[in-house]
Amino acid sequence: MPGTLILIRHGQSLWNKDDRFCGWVDIKLSETGREQARHSAKLILESGYVQPDICFTSRLSRAIESANIILEEMNCQYIDEVKSWRLNERHYGKLQGEPKSHILELYGKERYQFWRRAFKGCPPAVDPGDKYYCIDDRRYAKVAKDELPRAESLQMVTKRLLPFYNKHVVPHLEADETVLMVTHGSIVRALVKHLYAIDDEAISSVNIPNGIPMVIKFNSAMAPETDHFEFLDPERARIEAEKIARQGFEKSK
Repeated sequence: MPGTLILIRHGQSLWNKDDRFCGWVDIKLSETGREQARHSAKLILESGYVQPDICFTSRLSRAIESANIILEEMNCQYIDEVKSWRLNERHYGKLQGEPKSHILELYGKERYQFWRRAFKGCPPAVDPGDKYYCIDDRRYAKVAKDELPRAESLQMVTKRLLPFYNKHVVPHLEADETVLMVTHGSIVRALVKHLYAIDDEAISSVNIPNGIPMVIKFNSAMAPETDHFEFLDPERARIEAEKIARQGFEKSK
């Protein structure tokens, strides 16, 4: 039988806490985020799932630190870790660093929600010299510059994610391994859209909370065994997802 995918959005970052667009800006975890990562490990251990055989994460510190905490808490720091820019958060272009409430006030609800949640909503692109250009960082030095985004929609994230997932993650699942993927909200949204065939409109209402594991078991056809994804702490996930849906609006009142 195929293996299991444990999918986690990193713990709260300092900019998550401040309700700013993070994107490719390398923001550290808050103390709450570190505690969320520890709790993620606790949920996995208490659920009875086997420990992971391999861990995938992005090249951004908030995901890497979350992964390291989870592996330490689960006593499996020895497993292989694979880091890739293709698991980075969506590049939010010129929105990066901006308070969400400010963008909402500046552009209005329709444009704000289009850039933030719509499958094809792509924010304005950054230019070289912009404060949060980000793609000239040395962590991407070995990547062809024309491959790196200056702004992305969720559709564009899906396009750069799925080839990596199919080439590097699926073989481990086919080999009946448990794969831990500690990544970002847009990556989780893109992947569940693909795995559960969520349509372009419906994905706009899918919100991924920080630090609550989602466990996906696959059947022999490499499709999820259930028709809807579930979190290990579903009630907490529901509450936190509702908070994410309201981001930007509460501070704009």
